[in-house]
Amino acid sequence: MILQLTHGDSAAIICPKIGGSIAQFTWRGYHILRPAPDTVIRDSLVRQMGFYPLVPYSNRIGHGKLFANGETFQLRANAPPEPHALHGFGWQREWQVESQSDSAVTLALVHAADADWPFACEAREVIELVDDALHITLSLRNTDPRLMPAGLGFHPFFPIDRSTLLQAEWQAMWAMGPDKLPTERIAVPPEADFRQPSVVDGWTVDNCFTGWNRVATLSYATHQVRIEASEACRQTVCFAPNDGRNFIAIELVTNINDAFSLMARGVTDTGLQLINGGEAVRISTTLYLTSTAA
Repeated sequence: MILQLTHGDSAAIICPKIGGSIAQFTWRGYHILRPAPDTVIRDSLVRQMGFYPLVPYSNRIGHGKLFANGETFQLRANAPPEPHALHGFGWQREWQVESQSDSAVTLALVHAADADWPFACEAREVIELVDDALHITLSLRNTDPRLMPAGLGFHPFFPIDRSTLLQAEWQAMWAMGPDKLPTERIAVPPEADFRQPSVVDGWTVDNCFTGWNRVATLSYATHQVRIEASEACRQTVCFAPNDGRNFIAIELVTNINDAFSLMARGVTDTGLQLINGGEAVRISTTLYLTSTAA
């Protein structure tokens, strides 16, 4: 199933059955998110989409060992050849359409405890085109009787070229080991200092930044994308391979990488949220678009 949304100068292609993802989002003909070719949609290659939701956690759980409520659960390594559990189950499941209009869609995903996540829960994603903006909301309800620790996030990919500027501010960075797990919280290195708008092309990064002020701006020759996120998204993971694919992922997330393991080791401020049975948590993001063309 492929859905098309339109509103004013904006258009989007939504793929509910491919992880609740967005294949394309354009504004005035500009690709705001990395566009997925028809072959990617045909082959359900969710990691090559322009956007997908992260639920019920962001990034990696080291070696799939989930520490929760004094217990240890072994999760499936869902992104081989990596030995870790990655990004939860939402990006690998089929979402159902709850409601749809010309400019908005609400998707739902009901989860029973399994090898990917040992708690019953349900997620909802609302994707809406508004005037010169894209607004996305993601919520997670705990339908399990047990207390559930969890996180949420958005994983958009933005195209970049040699002149694209990034402006963002964060307080610290988590260094990563060769196993792609965080090792220590360090000061922001000079190459990751984007307090002033700086060229992002050539930056190789795959790290979590903490103390993010929840605003980032990408500036192109023709337009500008201002990214804003809700209060709980106090971390962001930046991924730019700098290998010719010409994108940067700016992931807006609530929890730091491998947060469950770090919390079990006494690390504070991991961003994990504890959800009682029947309760829900929610995050949102908006991409605001303006023209910079003469």
